[in-house]
Amino acid sequence: MIHKAPFRSAREVAATAAEVIRPPERLKPTAAATAYLKTEKGEWNPDLVPYCSEPLDHLAGRDVQGIVFVGPARTGKTMGLVLGGVTYIVTCAPADTLVVQMTRDAARDFSRLDLDRAIQYSPELKDRLSSRARDDNTYDKYFRSGMVLKLGWPAVSQLSGKTLKYVIFTDYDRPENVHNVGGEGPMWGLGAKRVETYMSRGKVLAESSPGEDQVDPEWVARTPHEAPPVLGILSIYNTGTRARWYWPCQHCGEHFEAKPGLDCFTMPEFNELVEAVQSHDLMSLAADWAKVICPHCGAAHEPEQRTAMNRAVVDGGRIRGATWLHEGEKLVDGRIAGERRRTQIASYWLGGVAAAYQTWPSIVHVYLQAVLTYAKTSDEGPLRRTTNTDQGAPYLPRSVKKKRSAEELVQRKEGWPRGQVPNGVRFLTAAIDVQSYGFVVHFMGWGVGLESWLVDRFKITASKREEGERFAAIDPAAYEEDWQILIDEVVEKTYRTESGVELKALLTLCDSGGKVGVTDNAYKFWRGCNQRGYGHRLRLVKGTGNLNAPRVKRTWPDATKRKDRQSGRGDVPVWLLNVNVLKDGVIGDLARAAPGPGYVHLGDWLEESYFDEMMAEIRTPKGWDNPNKKPNEAFDLHTYNRAGCVILSAEGIDWDNPPDWAMPLEDQAAPAPPAAGERSERQSWMDTPSSRAGKRSFW
Repeated sequence: MIHKAPFRSAREVAATAAEVIRPPERLKPTAAATAYLKTEKGEWNPDLVPYCSEPLDHLAGRDVQGIVFVGPARTGKTMGLVLGGVTYIVTCAPADTLVVQMTRDAARDFSRLDLDRAIQYSPELKDRLSSRARDDNTYDKYFRSGMVLKLGWPAVSQLSGKTLKYVIFTDYDRPENVHNVGGEGPMWGLGAKRVETYMSRGKVLAESSPGEDQVDPEWVARTPHEAPPVLGILSIYNTGTRARWYWPCQHCGEHFEAKPGLDCFTMPEFNELVEAVQSHDLMSLAADWAKVICPHCGAAHEPEQRTAMNRAVVDGGRIRGATWLHEGEKLVDGRIAGERRRTQIASYWLGGVAAAYQTWPSIVHVYLQAVLTYAKTSDEGPLRRTTNTDQGAPYLPRSVKKKRSAEELVQRKEGWPRGQVPNGVRFLTAAIDVQSYGFVVHFMGWGVGLESWLVDRFKITASKREEGERFAAIDPAAYEEDWQILIDEVVEKTYRTESGVELKALLTLCDSGGKVGVTDNAYKFWRGCNQRGYGHRLRLVKGTGNLNAPRVKRTWPDATKRKDRQSGRGDVPVWLLNVNVLKDGVIGDLARAAPGPGYVHLGDWLEESYFDEMMAEIRTPKGWDNPNKKPNEAFDLHTYNRAGCVILSAEGIDWDNPPDWAMPLEDQAAPAPPAAGERSERQSWMDTPSSRAGKRSFW
């Protein structure tokens, strides 16, 4: 049988071969993207995002090898820099290119949702794509010119063993391993290594909003455009030319910087914001404060003036509109004067106030929502996200900015008897830290707005095991029976209020980690408490260092399938605590200057060691750390008690109509305990104070 070969016409073969030897078009990258880049929404228009043109055009030059663009979300970075850059490369400078997304899933989504659509709607890109089906897949695009466009993610396999002319990083600060990819070093350095063969024509481009925290509250910029010393893309920006976006005042004509953050807006100080968001309509506040002030004449600009302020206008050789000014440059009579920093990296930092696709009121409104969340819960997560992605700035945690010294905390001492519940307390929580020598315990009282009082603090070091003429020292890892002392000393312990009411802890949180044997005994202790009817008032906890984890999350560990099995059978609930976020909240509460919601009251009976323990840790970009291994039990116990309020859903209490267990003590009725073993933890969890009206506690 004779098979017919799939011959092509001479015209088709010639057209394909011609593409290989086609001379490149002499267009600047911005001109190429303007002429050829289209999506389902229409042609790319550089006038909408004028701040993208100068960084994009560096792809065609030989003066720099690196291009860094720092900016918030909704600036058009993906369209203008990434897809615009790809369009220029494919049509005017074909060469092997790698686009690195933050994860493999993100690379797939970019390929299918962004790149494929750009190729579909851009005839010049589509015509240059290879016609063979196998040359157009999710992670590799082959073009008639012979170039390959690869879609990758942060992995050594993606960033090694390749010779490339262009490497483009998107969302640079988002991958968890950006600072050390597979033990080979920062992602930027690996990308730069791939383009070395092309020397001055090789280019590495990175774009991202900031993703790393600022950790030095006392940092002051030494030069006008310097960024804080943070990891990630801003550290690369600092090694570059440090350009900032300047736009003209629509009243006096003078140029001023569209700064990252909120400095351009008419915003009050943070403490005033906290008070305002709790008593005013946020939309109204956002409308009032979403105005940009000229630092030269003091005139206010309305949101609808941003487009005119962003417009790049050159009149008779003089700059009348917005422009980039690199460090060392300034505008003199409409012309750029001075000498920019000498470096191989052109770096740019755009503030969220200039971003084309988000409005000023939306920036302010989202921030005010985050402030309200912080005021109610001390959770800084929303503040961090809006600062990074909406304002284009690194976040300085409140826990770092307002961190107190031990001496400052000592000044907060107040006079009330140790172990007495002060006026204002509505309910108690307790926390237990397990040490090799015994247990450390804190009882906290909570009032309106989660104003708190440290009611008692003590250590339990002696067991009930007789050893000669005295009791043996407690050993939580070795003796299961040593844990039983916690029932009388903590779980069932009562404290008297000034009016004579006896209070027990509504919820007790107990550490479940430590030396080998501690977890095993902690599980046994909880099972025994559960059988006696105490299980729903006792929570075993374990810290997690994952910065992105929920503040609290209930799990059911099951060790039966592990080689190092202990006593976990999937029947003991253990709460995972995001200790970094919770500790941020504790430090934020300690920073509150006046009694009221969130304020922490400390008694004058506290010993000096308490204050040292509270200051033992430092905040780093990776979370709270105890580099000198100092005692830190007090800080941990405050954190556990704070987690107890989260578990109780106490942050969402309507204090004008609280549940029975959070009412003034004189209005609370005494609880009636259930029979031993009446219900299990799984059955009773939803029966919580926040979901049961008219009941004193979990009973």
